[in-house]
Amino acid sequence: MSKFKVVLLIILAVVLADFAFENAQPAPAIKLFKFQLGELPSFLLTYLSLAVGALIGWVAHGVRLRRKRREAQAVQDASAQHQQESQAGQDAHQAQ
Repeated sequence: MSKFKVVLLIILAVVLADFAFENAQPAPAIKLFKFQLGELPSFLLTYLSLAVGALIGWVAHGVRLRRKRREAQAVQDASAQHQQESQAGQDAHQAQ
């Protein structure tokens, strides 16, 4: 890992730690359909939201890549089948 990346990771860690320290007070209670789910410090809510968003983005990216690979494979298979059919047609034409 380059020195630049190490410095960036250290800066990121310091910023995240400072954010957690500055926002350690309890946040308002988390409620869903009038049920209280709990109380978490605001920095944990922020970090959890970031993690859930990153996970959703990562899964969506994976699904998109898988779909593109399937489409590319289907096009490649269709092209190969078309080439085989045209080769068979040429062979039949030459045999006459």
